[in-house]
Amino acid sequence: MALREEITKPIKDSIAEFNRLYDGLSDSGIKLLDDMLTHVGQTRGKQLRPILLLLIAGAFDKVSDKAVRAALAIETLHITTLIHDDVVDESLLRRGKQTLNSIWGNKLAVLAGDYLYAKALNILVDINDNEILKTISSVAQEMGEGELLQQENALEYDLTEEKYYEVIRKKTAVLFSACCQIGAIVGKAEESEKQKMYELGRCLGIVFQIQDDILDYSKSLDTGKAYGNDIREQKITLPLIYGLRNANGSQQELVENIYHKETITQHEVDDVIDLITELGGIEQCKKAIDYHINRAYELLDCLPNNNCKQALVLLIRDIATREK
Repeated sequence: MALREEITKPIKDSIAEFNRLYDGLSDSGIKLLDDMLTHVGQTRGKQLRPILLLLIAGAFDKVSDKAVRAALAIETLHITTLIHDDVVDESLLRRGKQTLNSIWGNKLAVLAGDYLYAKALNILVDINDNEILKTISSVAQEMGEGELLQQENALEYDLTEEKYYEVIRKKTAVLFSACCQIGAIVGKAEESEKQKMYELGRCLGIVFQIQDDILDYSKSLDTGKAYGNDIREQKITLPLIYGLRNANGSQQELVENIYHKETITQHEVDDVIDLITELGGIEQCKKAIDYHINRAYELLDCLPNNNCKQALVLLIRDIATREK
C-alpha cells in the first residue's frame, strides 16, 4: 500500500468528500475564473493540512461534516497564500506546473487569490463556529505579518536564527497549528489538549519549512521546481544561517558578494550550495528537524491510541523526510 493511502485509510470517506467539495471551487460559472481554478486544482499537492485536521478530529472523536468543511476552509486559505506568494516571488513553477501568474499574469492571479479568500470566509460563515472562525482569522493575520517580515528581512544579510524562526512561525507554522487545533476543536478535545495540538502544528510547520529550505539546496532531487530559488531571490534561509556560522572571512565575503549582486547566475547558485553544504549548514538543519520531530511525537501522547493516531505517526515521518 502506498504511504499516502496508508495515512489516509482511517479517513478515506472524509477525504473523498473533501475532494468533492474542493473540486466544486472551480464551478463559479465564470469561465476565466473556472479555468484558472481548475489549473490550480491540478497541482493540489499532498493536502497535508486538511489530512492533519481530519486525522486529529478522528483521533479524538470522529470526523464530522464540520471537520470536512473546516479542512476545506483551511486548504482554500492555503491556496490563496500560494497564489499570492507566486506573484510576489515572480515564480514560474509550482509543483512542477506553471503558476497562475506565469500563464494569466499577475493581475488575474491576484484576483483569483482574492476570490478564494472570499470563498474561505463564506465556508467559515456556513460552519457557524466562533472558535474556529477566531482561530482562522488570527492565522490569516499572522500569515500576512509573516510575509511582510520576510520581505523586510530580505534586506538583512546578517539575519539571525531567532528572526528566521519568527518569520516561519508566522508565515508557515501558524497554519499547521490552526489545522491541528481545529482538529481538536471539532474532535471535542479538552482545552489542554487543544493547546498541545496547537504546539504540535507549530513543530510540524517548522519542520516542513526547514525541509523546504534543505530541498532548495538539493541539486540532485526532482522536487518539482528549480533548485536554488531561495539563493536567486536572495532569501536568507536556515542552511545559509548555519553554514555562515562556520565560515571564515573569505568564505563569508564570497557569499555576501554573490547575495548583493543584481542578478545571480546558476554557477554562483551552485557555488553557494556547495560551500554551505561543505560548511555543515545542511547537517545542522537536519538536527533541528530531529529536535522538533521528537517534540511532535511527545505531543501525540495525549491522543487516544487508535488508527488515526497511528496514521499521524506516519504523516509526521513523511513531513520530515519528504523530497517534494
